[in-house]
Amino acid sequence: MANKPLILFSLTLVLIVALFIPANSFPEPGSTAGPGQSEKTPTLEEAWEVLSDYHRNTDCIDRSIEITEQILRKDPDNVDALLFLSRLWLTYGYVKARTRDEYIRVFENGKNAAEKAVKLAPDNPDAHFFYVANLASLGDAKGLFNSLFMLPEVRRELETILELDPNHVKGLAMTGALYYYLPGILGGDLHISEIYLRRALGIDPHISSVRLYMAMNLRKQEKYDEAIVELRELINDKNPSFYPDWYVNRQYAARMLGRIYRIKKKETAKKADSQGVN
Repeated sequence: MANKPLILFSLTLVLIVALFIPANSFPEPGSTAGPGQSEKTPTLEEAWEVLSDYHRNTDCIDRSIEITEQILRKDPDNVDALLFLSRLWLTYGYVKARTRDEYIRVFENGKNAAEKAVKLAPDNPDAHFFYVANLASLGDAKGLFNSLFMLPEVRRELETILELDPNHVKGLAMTGALYYYLPGILGGDLHISEIYLRRALGIDPHISSVRLYMAMNLRKQEKYDEAIVELRELINDKNPSFYPDWYVNRQYAARMLGRIYRIKKKETAKKADSQGVN
């Protein structure tokens, strides 16, 4: 399998990976340590700091996984660490994995970590999000049939996320992306997709993955001028939610912008030719 960009998609299932969790979502250094733990025990803050350089060196993902797994060996029921580990495996899959077997392995790892978090904290919407994100990615890696088979569970998990938190940005974004990619016969709808994506951006306008999906949606609706506005907003964002993701996603945004300009140029030329004939 070819390496995939941070905007994720398959033929029937789609998700937006949660590569946009603010650093302050995790405990301060030392706050994850349980009774009797050494002061030298690594913290999620350290793991986060390591991950923040993954756009320069993807080995940072591996190191961050090692730190988080070390935390979990001493505190196996640490929900924050389980969620972060699930997120790390998801990131690994879409940034580093190269073969089908590797995709399956890492998304299984991410799903298992999030599944344990769901059992420990069933009312935590992030736990459900990372579970469904890894689940859908796993279905994609295994093939079309598995994606279709998992679709009902993906829908249920997304509904659960938004029931627990109607303003859950990642849940809104993934729901919008799902409506974008599903064919009409399975409930896909560009207008509903746009509504969910705009709601997500209204809560956090600096999530590059969501804005990229918004531009993709508008392009598909042939609202090219609106798509250009979204892409320029992404490229020129001075305060992205998570810099490494923005650093990568702006490259996709620039390419998409170029494609849209070429489409508009062709349309203009075609219109001019038509007027000339008349």
